[in-house]
Amino acid sequence: MDDQDIIEQLINRDPFVNYIGIKTRILGEGSAESTLNLENKHMRLGNIVNGGVICSLVDIAGGTAVLSLSKKNQVTTNLDVNFLNPLSKSPARAVGKVIRKGRNICVVKIEVFDGEDKLCAYATGSWFIFNE
Repeated sequence: MDDQDIIEQLINRDPFVNYIGIKTRILGEGSAESTLNLENKHMRLGNIVNGGVICSLVDIAGGTAVLSLSKKNQVTTNLDVNFLNPLSKSPARAVGKVIRKGRNICVVKIEVFDGEDKLCAYATGSWFIFNE
């Protein structure tokens, strides 16, 4: 399965990802970027992005980074998200990079930036790889 197949089969067909509007691309082995053009449905009071939307962006970027290495489906086992600055400038962008790959578990760091490249969140997560 090449990178484009991964995106088409496992990311772009996901109903939740499509509903939110996240677009994802693989940057290289173990690295991926997810972007989101901000709309009113993504915002909370104060015109800043809802934390759950940021967590979804983090989850998709991290999971895709894992997919770029494993070429297999996986699930998130843990996410630790630190919200550093309010995110309100579009587009939102999350960059995930695998920092440790084991046989079944990958650990990923993810940084979230606003449309002015200000760091708004920093996260780490782990993903379980299905060995089907």
